[in-house]
Amino acid sequence: MNILSSFKPVSAKLIVIFCLLFSFFPYSSSSQEHLPFNQSEEYHLMMGERLYHGLISTGGDNPSCISCHAKFTDDKINWNPSAMEIVMAADTLSAEQFKSAVNSPADGFIAKVHKGYQLNDEQLSQIRLYLKSLGTEGVGEKPKSYPQLLLFLLVGSLMALAIVDLLFTKKIRYRAIHILVILAGITVHLKMAYSEASELGRSQGYMPDQPIKFSHQVHAGDNKIDCMYCHYNAENGKSAGIPGPGLCMNCHVIVREGSRSGKSEIAKLVKHFEEGSDIEWVRVHNLPDHVFFSHAQHVNAGKLDCTACHGAVDEMHILKQENDLSMGWCLDCHRRTNVQFANDYYSIYDKYHNELSEGVRDSIKAVDIGANDCMKCHY
Repeated sequence: MNILSSFKPVSAKLIVIFCLLFSFFPYSSSSQEHLPFNQSEEYHLMMGERLYHGLISTGGDNPSCISCHAKFTDDKINWNPSAMEIVMAADTLSAEQFKSAVNSPADGFIAKVHKGYQLNDEQLSQIRLYLKSLGTEGVGEKPKSYPQLLLFLLVGSLMALAIVDLLFTKKIRYRAIHILVILAGITVHLKMAYSEASELGRSQGYMPDQPIKFSHQVHAGDNKIDCMYCHYNAENGKSAGIPGPGLCMNCHVIVREGSRSGKSEIAKLVKHFEEGSDIEWVRVHNLPDHVFFSHAQHVNAGKLDCTACHGAVDEMHILKQENDLSMGWCLDCHRRTNVQFANDYYSIYDKYHNELSEGVRDSIKAVDIGANDCMKCHY
């Protein structure tokens, strides 16, 4: 019996119609697939990235977007808004507002930087498309470098080759060369191990990004603002204190534009002040929990200058931890520093007063005062 004869004519027609539909389906997808590449969204996104990175000339000698609005921070301050700040700002602007912000900004400082920019509508649309992708995907992670690790592995490899050649291959005749390489490698490894171990828990050179680009060089250096004006608690408290937006606005109620950053950074401060919110500054100097340190004791009683611990902050755009703040570093300072003993606080130390009056001592070091307390743990 013929199998095809068992199908009704209607069923055969339906099968033919379904086959036609399925054969047509792949070609009836979005019209994007039929567009030339230079009209596709992928192309415009690629062009936007190249424009942002300066790989495509926009005419003239104008700097690229990324040269000012970098994705990642460096150890030198960048006064311009970061790439992600530009992303957030662009997201709130219409096409015309974005065009005006790039080609003819109202901010006097930015107008100088953007002078000569005349990007056309297509270029602006492509850059904005790229910024939108950054807002969705982020800027990724900053490329890392591992110079210490590479040195460690390189020295280890040389040692391994020296040992293999000494015991097995014996390509190099003189054993002294093998021994010299092995000893040098062990020395380098031990030195690196000691250096890394001694730095555990210490943050010398730490200089985090802050929510507002605040420069000590501009405030304490160029404008000669006294440390105690902002850190008013240092003379009488354990902590030096961090000023709130209200104190900053004593000056910035008038000063609304910076010579380096324009209005962008000061606008953040004004926003916090108007909203009544605190600025979430990132702490730079942080001692272990078991350490008691009082600014009042050092600044008021000890008459130490701020630079003794914090370094030349009046020369720092980005505040960093100048010293390692280790116990050894503190004790070295205590051994060098003479106590201002003509102070009521030290009247309880009869022994030292008597030794000074009898000529047994000519001065009292800071380490003498706290020696007994230190030795309770470090004996």
